[in-house]
Amino acid sequence: MDVTMESQGYQVADFTVDCPVGTPGESSVVMDAGVVRSGSFTIGVDTSDERVRWALTVTQPE
Repeated sequence: MDVTMESQGYQVADFTVDCPVGTPGESSVVMDAGVVRSGSFTIGVDTSDERVRWALTVTQPE
């Protein structure tokens, strides 16, 4: 599974999560403050099979 994150038109994260059949995959990215610009962001998830189930958590300090 390929995951990308864009902030105000700039790609700020790009990583791959290995998801072996029958086993959950897990990955994370930690970014420095200010990498994600003020305003909205988008997350893209591309999997090799549309039956792959996934979840995403985004945490940001206030």
